[in-house]
Amino acid sequence: MALAPKARPPAPPTLNEVFEAEQQLVGLMLTDPATHGRIAAILRDEDWTQNLHRGVFEVVGRFVEEGRPVSPASVLPKVSDVAPDGGPANRYLIALVAGAPSSAFAEPLARRLAEAAHARSGPNHLDRDLYAWAYEQALALRRGQFSALDALNLAEEIEDLGGAIYNQMESALRLTLMHLLKWDHQPEKRTRSWHLSIRNGRLDVEELLDRHPSLKHRLPGALARAYRRARIEAAGETDLDDDVFPAECPYTFEDIMTRPVPWPPEGGES
Repeated sequence: MALAPKARPPAPPTLNEVFEAEQQLVGLMLTDPATHGRIAAILRDEDWTQNLHRGVFEVVGRFVEEGRPVSPASVLPKVSDVAPDGGPANRYLIALVAGAPSSAFAEPLARRLAEAAHARSGPNHLDRDLYAWAYEQALALRRGQFSALDALNLAEEIEDLGGAIYNQMESALRLTLMHLLKWDHQPEKRTRSWHLSIRNGRLDVEELLDRHPSLKHRLPGALARAYRRARIEAAGETDLDDDVFPAECPYTFEDIMTRPVPWPPEGGES
């Protein structure tokens, strides 16, 4: 008698299925925060593959414990402001809420993510030789050997590259804002160095936006974060109290980029 073939174990979810399951769970938690406890009984923070999704999971859990209201608007200040596609996180989260499934899907979706996390468990690429790993992945890409790709870690490295470009813009804005604050609050101490720092900072921002125009939608958040640090640094460099400087950025983006900062001042160079 022929033996019946052994049943094959079910294949683990694909990366796309994992990503879509995360999206559905995020929409569900924002729509019905009570489901967070059921999801958290199955999933750990490290089981999520995308930073914004992981952040929502963590923040919703904290808000539920504290009895605070949960919505995209309340969660957004505590998580990344950029969506997985590089667009604004607020629009992305609102879309996930609009497409959220029934709460009955909370456990099945969470179990799918947990199974996928278990299937891919292993040493992180950062625990290995990152230099060798990078060249291995580049070679596999060039040869079209897609099954050899460490896809999730590659995605994280690519996202980090985008984050580094954003950080360059925020840093240039911070430098420009700090010197504008010094320029406005200590006019008697203005120097050619301050003038040149403002001009160079403006050029850095302008060149980054020319090369990466999609950064423009992140300007409001970048300005707010850059100003918070610029205010502290300006206080340190001028020996003025923090309260001397406005709590919120007093400049529009156009002011920051185009307001005249003439040099030399009237009466000659200092």
